[in-house]
Amino acid sequence: MLTHVHDLGFRTGEFTVEPLPDAETARVLAVLAARHGAESDTALVPDGREADLRGELAEAAPRLSALAAAIRDRLESSHSGVLIRRAHLGRHGLDTRRRLLYALAVCMGAPTATDRIDRKVVWDIKLRPELVRSGAASTFSEHADEADFHTDTQYFPNPERYMLLYFARAAACGGGRSSLRDARCVRAALGESDEGRWALDLLSRTALPFRIPATFTRTGSRDAVEVTLATVFGDRPLIRFRTDTLCRGLAARPEHDTPEVRRALGILQTELDNPARRLETFMESDSLLAMNNHEALHGRGAFADPERHALRIRIDDGAPQDAAAQDSAR
Repeated sequence: MLTHVHDLGFRTGEFTVEPLPDAETARVLAVLAARHGAESDTALVPDGREADLRGELAEAAPRLSALAAAIRDRLESSHSGVLIRRAHLGRHGLDTRRRLLYALAVCMGAPTATDRIDRKVVWDIKLRPELVRSGAASTFSEHADEADFHTDTQYFPNPERYMLLYFARAAACGGGRSSLRDARCVRAALGESDEGRWALDLLSRTALPFRIPATFTRTGSRDAVEVTLATVFGDRPLIRFRTDTLCRGLAARPEHDTPEVRRALGILQTELDNPARRLETFMESDSLLAMNNHEALHGRGAFADPERHALRIRIDDGAPQDAAAQDSAR
């Protein structure tokens, strides 16, 4: 059901999928309605029984289950990014698309809550003018500015393994182009010079503070100061990175803000900014990007269309991660 078209470079591939049959779609929606109700995506919250739900979905929708397995297999072997230009979900209403994406995510692992208050699984990435005006927009998903290369939930001790990013409506202005970097390629590039090897070594053994955005803190308060101490490079995840959460974390915990750390981060940023080693593409409406969040960094260009709308789901695979990361508050 997942057909490889060609590689785009940097361990990202373009694939095609077949539309999910109407009968399977109906069965998926029935299974989810029985578990979560038939209202809207606000009912889609983790309930600790995702393994049981995965079994029900495999029986009700074998093609959807097979697609999830194929995507996961690719993300664990040959690719850190799987790009599907047409997911064949556009013919459905937005709530149905949310539910089908949620079902796909459940078949890949355990979808996680995007925040600690509402606990919704499907997160809307769209401009929130009221938050921008008040200065409360604390994540890339709430404003229309450029988003630098980052991995998701790098500020939590255990970042999710996978991420689905579905574009319900692309920016009509042509902005918001997606960029990808692969951690293996980044590490290999750093290893080509003495300076890069030094930076890679320091960032692999020095735990740094990542500031948790207000949206995802325990209280949701803008005044909350919570950080996660972890290395940028590791084994699992292979990389965790986001410039602004690191800078805010270093400001909150200045004992970690040393000249050596600043120099190493600068070397890494220079490599990430190298245009010859990045993949950039425009994600059309009804396109889907699946990523191994432990290996792929992604970014986004600025956009002007306030109607641009994407849906994001993060997925935990249940496997052990690096033990050094610590969540702390002050």
